[in-house]
Amino acid sequence: MGTGKKSSEKQLKGLILTRFFFVLVIVSIVELVVVALTNTYLIPFLVVFTKYDKVIRVDGAEGFFIIMFVLIATWVVNWIFPVFKASPEAVTGFLEDLIVRRGFIVDDVEDAKETIHVLSSNPSVVISMVLSLLIVIVILLLPYIIGGIVFSITVAKEIRKLEREKEIERRKDEERRYLMISNIVHDLKTPMTTVYGYAKALNDGIVPKDKQSEYHEAIMTKTDRMNEVVALLLDYVKLDSEGFTIKKSMTDICEMIRSCCAFCYTDIESSGDEIEINIPEKPLYVNVDSVQMSRVITNLITNAIRHNDSGTKIGVHIKCENFSTAEDVRIFVSDTGKEIPSPLSEQIFDPFVTGDESRASGAGTGLGLALSTKICDMHNFSLKLIQKPEINRYNLGEEYNKVFVISM
Repeated sequence: MGTGKKSSEKQLKGLILTRFFFVLVIVSIVELVVVALTNTYLIPFLVVFTKYDKVIRVDGAEGFFIIMFVLIATWVVNWIFPVFKASPEAVTGFLEDLIVRRGFIVDDVEDAKETIHVLSSNPSVVISMVLSLLIVIVILLLPYIIGGIVFSITVAKEIRKLEREKEIERRKDEERRYLMISNIVHDLKTPMTTVYGYAKALNDGIVPKDKQSEYHEAIMTKTDRMNEVVALLLDYVKLDSEGFTIKKSMTDICEMIRSCCAFCYTDIESSGDEIEINIPEKPLYVNVDSVQMSRVITNLITNAIRHNDSGTKIGVHIKCENFSTAEDVRIFVSDTGKEIPSPLSEQIFDPFVTGDESRASGAGTGLGLALSTKICDMHNFSLKLIQKPEINRYNLGEEYNKVFVISM
């Protein structure tokens, strides 16, 4: 769930940045067009409409804003200063000179200043200019307003989509959790029922003496099965607990994998399988938790033994681009067994997925690969299943049908 949450957050951040820059580029382009149209058509029309065309030359929105500022300020000065019995002439003169210095006056300067003074004293004209100013501001801001709305709607829509996906994932997690509990109960109840039945038969004295050893052995086998399920389940829960941390150290993974192969060698011989080991002689040091990663390699080899027919060839390979820097290290555990069908291959790393029709077949608990995936995730490694024809690109040998790849 933690990985999924980080992925959703990263996806949302990427979407917001992408949409923001996309909308910004579009808005900037539209703004240039809007400013050009405003300067060419709207501003001249407003100046003519408000009867300032005789005395003012306005080339664009910037000049229009300056003219509006001066006219409104002049009107405010003429309206406020008489209240205080002060002459507004000095202030209005300064404001009108500002227009002159900016080059907005046409024809006769004195006549233009007088006309501006008269017009600015007329409230109806000033109000019309203020309304014109508001229209220009709204038009110039319109691309940004629309861009903001589009951006907000797009992001909100994507957030709702991610929330729906998160809810679906949460429900799937609940379903997997319930299925896990059901499988745990099944994996414990079946051997417990057998143990209870055999123990009761022995206790009641109804088992012949020549069969008692067989019953004892069956009880031990079923008890071992229960212990294995409980131990693996505890490990699975422990790896997922908040306080658990892996203990990394620089480890020669070539030597580590040789030890794993030696540990599994008896089981390989007992099952009638053979193993091909292609591990470099020189050491390859990687920062890993050797105990946990040894468990991953052992699980993958054991998985190949349990879930394939007798006589299967198992291959263990290591490939590295640069041994001195341990770059692009990959560990391969391949086999010549049957390929895993598509529906199962997509769920093979989920807990309690064994690929057997009957869970009582004893082929495994279905927790080995789930544990291995968790351990690899904690190392920031990836574990994936590759089958034919994609397996051919790794050049492991034509006889292998599937391979588990650990990318470090």
